[in-house]
Amino acid sequence: MKHRVITVGRPAGWARSAAEEYVKRIGGFAEVELHHVKEGVKQGKELLEKTEGWHRVALDERGRAAETAEWKKEFEKWERGGKTKTAWILGGADGHGAGFRDQCGEVWSLGPQTLSHDLALVVLLEQIYRVESWRAGHPYHRE
Repeated sequence: MKHRVITVGRPAGWARSAAEEYVKRIGGFAEVELHHVKEGVKQGKELLEKTEGWHRVALDERGRAAETAEWKKEFEKWERGGKTKTAWILGGADGHGAGFRDQCGEVWSLGPQTLSHDLALVVLLEQIYRVESWRAGHPYHRE
């Protein structure tokens, strides 16, 4: 499976370091790319362009929250259905607009709490690592 993680705005230094660590770890099990777009009036257009041909998952507080086991089932379902490229899209300070969310295949949440964008990036990458390592039979995830 291939993952493209896109943030609106550049993460702070600590989040960039953590993200780079998880990108390295994920690389042992799946492909992953990290992209950033500038916040502003053109961000929606740029996000759509960077994710053309990808299964889009917008991360948004209004989205569906799922346990890790559900993430794993979804990854496997997407793969079986031919969706081998997933774009995870983290919005800007005001989240995603309804029009943008409507253009995404799915809208997920990382949980009911509010997270900073930097922390959300790290949590997302950790979950991708957890699921991909679990799918590969690595002992990182424990039930």
